[in-house]
Amino acid sequence: MIKLIYFDFNFWRIDILRLSLSYSNIPYEYERILRKDWINKKKNYPFAQLPTMIVKDKVYSHTHSLAHFCAKKSKLYDSDDYKAIIIDQVLDWANEITNKIAPSIRAAMREKDLKKSERLRKKFIKNDLHLWFFYLESLLKRSSSEKLFFTDKFSIADITAWRVIYWFTSGKLDLINASFLNKLPLLKKYYEKISCLEYFSELSEFKEILSSN
Repeated sequence: MIKLIYFDFNFWRIDILRLSLSYSNIPYEYERILRKDWINKKKNYPFAQLPTMIVKDKVYSHTHSLAHFCAKKSKLYDSDDYKAIIIDQVLDWANEITNKIAPSIRAAMREKDLKKSERLRKKFIKNDLHLWFFYLESLLKRSSSEKLFFTDKFSIADITAWRVIYWFTSGKLDLINASFLNKLPLLKKYYEKISCLEYFSELSEFKEILSSN
């Protein structure tokens, strides 16, 4: 049994693991840790980070590494090296754009400095929001012949891209209007198609993510 551990809220880093396993009907256990308990528990986890995965009493961490494991188990990775590097680029893109917006989130959540958070968020919107989604759309153009999936076959790259786009268009991020996606018509069309894939949208994890908005 695979056990996944994360905080007590939905986020793409854990959701892409859960969605991948669920897609292939691979059973897993899921433990949520309350934020208030994390300070006392973090020393028990590799790199003092989440998500963490436990398999056969071994503990593993780092989103990209866990995503590889879950994708391979779920047949959502690719044995072709040139397809695999496309998938890896989407995973790295997700991490990069998260790092770009993270300072504005930390300012609000940890520092409780809303003015600083607003200033940093406006800076992110001006300098990074459109640029980094443009990078993702450009990768889709370069890598996909049909523009439906990044590698022309449903993979964890599509799960990751969908989950991060949903995060940015869900209304949960202050000052970010979902209309920014209108300037990226190919990416918007791609996102809408992924959202309607029956074998993906019927997953209980997919429905949970949408219902938590």
